[in-house]
Amino acid sequence: MMQAYQDVMAILQSKGISDVFFTFTCNLNWQEIIVELELDQIAFNCLDLVARVFQMKVKALLKGVTKIGWFTKVIRNNLTKEY
Repeated sequence: MMQAYQDVMAILQSKGISDVFFTFTCNLNWQEIIVELELDQIAFNCLDLVARVFQMKVKALLKGVTKIGWFTKVIRNNLTKEY
């Protein structure tokens, strides 16, 4: 948690304050996860599947915000890596 905080502070210091800040959490009951589990499995025991679905949803969120313009036109994006 402290490392994530320090990373954000470093980005803000070098690129300036952001207008929007997203926090995106994972839901183990997402339909994309549930349909891939076998009968005796639970999502908590299939973290590779959960991570892949989460990454897919993060990419969709970022595409919607930055390229499609769900909120407004994006002038600059402070992402440290491309999704």
